Amino acid sequence: MALFDRFKQKIDPEVQAQIERLAHYDSLTDLPNRTAFNQCFAAVLERAGVDEDAVEIVCTGADCGTEPDHPEPMHFARGLPLAKALHRDTLLALRMNGEPLTPSHGAPLRLLVPGWYGVASVKWLTRLEAVREPFRGYFQTVKYTIQRASGAGTETAAIQGMAVKSEIVRPFAGEALGLGRQRVFGLAWAGDEAVAKVELSTDGGETWSEAELLGPFAPYSWTMWEFLWKVERAGSHSLLSRATSASGRLQPREHDPLLGGYMIHFSRAIPVRVESRTAGAVTWGDVEALRYDMNAFAESNARLPLDVDLQFSHGAGI
Repeated sequence: MALFDRFKQKIDPEVQAQIERLAHYDSLTDLPNRTAFNQCFAAVLERAGVDEDAVEIVCTGADCGTEPDHPEPMHFARGLPLAKALHRDTLLALRMNGEPLTPSHGAPLRLLVPGWYGVASVKWLTRLEAVREPFRGYFQTVKYTIQRASGAGTETAAIQGMAVKSEIVRPFAGEALGLGRQRVFGLAWAGDEAVAKVELSTDGGETWSEAELLGPFAPYSWTMWEFLWKVERAGSHSLLSRATSASGRLQPREHDPLLGGYMIHFSRAIPVRVESRTAGAVTWGDVEALRYDMNAFAESNARLPLDVDLQFSHGAGI
């Protein structure tokens, strides 16, 4: 039996029935289920009628505020390229995981653009407008933007699709380990692609070994992975992971400064200390251990601030 199937066996039957209704993406995610309460964005646009010369759909939310460099109140708005708006997986959502959206998740109506960074999934939708020119709003040209190299130097672009990325969930940074076999566990994702491979380095990036992918194997989804590391030397070690997407995109070793405080997806070193003692026994695919590590990882990250001004080495940004 696949490990992911064993994970699902641990879930309450009522919740499991709900998960099966979310099987469009074949993954346990927080993506809204496609039911009568969630509409394919393309179907709504087709019913409304979009001019042939439209290039983007400007999506405006109810939230309104100011910025230090923009003292006049403005609504949050983003332009979505027409091709992405018409993609069958782009949704207008009223419900998530079988329950009505909560205010913090964008109730009563939000956009959902899977595979793209969350800024594209505008909350509290109040207005949709088809436009003939690319949208030049503040949150499209000033904030949530990156720089790209061009023939003329660099140009500003709005962030869109997610970069390929992996994270080590366990061991924690600074954790003390014993000699023997140690389980290294983590997550990887690649936006609108599936994850094809994850590799682990236990020597700071000098050498790499392929990890075991545990699933799920689907676009838009986190993929769990695991590596059983045979530790033979006490002392300090630097662990790194890197993921490869189905199309061959490779997670980089260093942060690209052109990305500023966004798309922070480089391989982050996890320092660990190996002591001269024997480690406890570990086995591949230990469901309870994986669940424990996932919960501990989530609780730890929930306490961290999300601020693009933090040091990139601490995993700041998105």
